Parts: sequence; C-alpha cells; structure tokens
Amino acid sequence: MNTPLLLPKAIRASRKKRKWTQTELAERLQVSQGTISFWERSIETPSLEHLIELVKLMPEIFDLLAQQEADILARLYQLERAVYGGKCMCRGCGCSG
Repeated sequence: MNTPLLLPKAIRASRKKRKWTQTELAERLQVSQGTISFWERSIETPSLEHLIELVKLMPEIFDLLAQQEADILARLYQLERAVYGGKCMCRGCGCSG
C-alpha cells in the first residue's frame, strides 16, 4: 500500500523537481519564505487562491492530489466490502461488488 501523498509533500516534491528554493517559490507566489515552509510542514494550509496559483505554477500538484483521492476512495470501497461481506451499502445500488 502506498503512503498517501499529502498536499505538503506534493508542494515540496514539485518545488524540488524544479530545483526551486522555498524563497524562489515564495517570490513567484508573492508570499514569504516562511509561508512556504509552513505549508510544507503542515503548519498552515494554503488558501484557495494560493492553491490555484500553486497549481498554475506546478500543475502536477493537481494530478498528484487527484490520484491520492482516487486511491483513498478505492481503499474505502475495499474496506466497505470487507466489512459488509463483499457488498457495498449503497441504497438501491446495483453494484455486484
């Protein structure tokens, strides 16, 4: 099982892929270096406006987070079926498991 890729790790990985320092990314986003550090250490979460700017600068962040969500959802479905004898618990669902 893969470790979920959280937003802080996605920001750091994308920044390092470009060989940008925290200061360089901060300048591009017009925030302080400390803000980038806080985002990468999960002390703060970027605002929606900053998330949009991050994705514009580093589009793979969106792809990584979308994949993380898909992986989490798949694990939840597996757990649901394990708990409920191979079936989902959707009301009126035609899932066959």
